[in-house]
Amino acid sequence: MTMFFVNILLLWTLRVAQFSSISQPVSFQTAKLGDPVTVRCHIKSEQNKRVWYKFTTWRRLQLVVTFNPRYNSSIFDFTFYQRFSVNLNRINNHLSISKTTWEDAGTYFCGVMYLNDVQFGSGTFLMVEGANMISDSVVQQPESLSVQSEGSVALSCSVTTHCEAKHISVMWLKNSPHSAAQIIYPSGYTNLSCGRTERGETTCVNHFSIRKLSHHDDGTYHCVVTSCGSMLFGSGTRINIDKQQPELSPAVVTLMISNIILVVVTFVLLWKLCTSWRKDAAGANVGCPEVHQR
Repeated sequence: MTMFFVNILLLWTLRVAQFSSISQPVSFQTAKLGDPVTVRCHIKSEQNKRVWYKFTTWRRLQLVVTFNPRYNSSIFDFTFYQRFSVNLNRINNHLSISKTTWEDAGTYFCGVMYLNDVQFGSGTFLMVEGANMISDSVVQQPESLSVQSEGSVALSCSVTTHCEAKHISVMWLKNSPHSAAQIIYPSGYTNLSCGRTERGETTCVNHFSIRKLSHHDDGTYHCVVTSCGSMLFGSGTRINIDKQQPELSPAVVTLMISNIILVVVTFVLLWKLCTSWRKDAAGANVGCPEVHQR
């Protein structure tokens, strides 16, 4: 539990410490199982040490590689050195994977080290797609929803697998064009129920609810299922938040009406005052003062 909160704290540091000279233009990226893929990053600085970190879907923060420009050397973690490489020049710091596996799914952060400080980009979530060797399947419903602000939604995700229920876990991935991809772990509104079929397969259904929706919840939500080490993704549910016209309270309506009445009464009184002034000052050839506009 302690490591979990440490990872969350580190991830929060990554997210809030974004630096203007670091850009990860793609926040959500897909790759076919076994295909090569490149996660792009642009860095203006060329003198500082560069790093890549991966935040896995199992809530682990891993150092992928560090590059020292002084010695022109890259040091990869043992887990990554066989299939990973870095394409570097003055402005690019792209991370490439020669052959993707299920374990490569996660959020990749490109960073620069300044003395004892590390500045990171916004992150790129990599989703791996492809046929599963054990014929697992995931069905996600519905395909899209339009919901009023402050409303609620209920999403469902079902998985059929030969894996036992104790080796199955479900989380959700939110992909929004306005922010980096976000992993949502099970909470009080998430439920997973499993059973066995006559054919010996395990079927699990996950229900995920979101309440009091706001414009921040707009995006596409993918069900992410981990089944005996393999990772499966649902097709996604697009949630559109309809903008509502704000309702005026009775107090606000009353205040608006009273202001309108006050303005009308003020103009009427001024008009009567001006008319009376004209009559009283007619003999002295004095007119009502005029208002000049600039």
